[in-house]
Amino acid sequence: MGKPVITAVNGVCAGGGLHWVADADVVIAASDATFVDPHVSIGQVSALETIALMRKMPAEAVLRMALVGSHERLSAQRAYQLGMISQIVDPPDKLRDVAQELAEKIARNSPAAMRATKRALWGALEHGLTDACREGAKHLTSMWGHPDQDEGPQAFADKRTPNWLPLETDS
Repeated sequence: MGKPVITAVNGVCAGGGLHWVADADVVIAASDATFVDPHVSIGQVSALETIALMRKMPAEAVLRMALVGSHERLSAQRAYQLGMISQIVDPPDKLRDVAQELAEKIARNSPAAMRATKRALWGALEHGLTDACREGAKHLTSMWGHPDQDEGPQAFADKRTPNWLPLETDS
């Protein structure tokens, strides 16, 4: 859960491929991408991918995808409306470039702060509100005293790019 994960969907994202969508921090898709969960259409249980998708999408939409199976695909536009993806890329052949640009934007941030942020936000989905806030406070205070806490505001004041410390471990 250390480094940010971007998923760029091009074409059909089906079945197990939905894990990439469910588990990524940021998901973008080509304008002609589609999403489908065919498990029940071939006599299999739709569980792991769709359970994880319920963290990103309304339960009604996930249930519909799981129960309709291969008989209906979700368009990129509908996936965006439901919160499954955060950006539609058009024309589709620009998907890789847009994903790279997004990665470069993210890479300009403090690695330590991003790791703590990811832990706090994803952790909030695993706990109730009270426990999530308690855990979030731990991640917040874990950054106190970290050099990036001083470097960020100083670089902002100096109108320069921050010099972040690299992560020592990815735990």
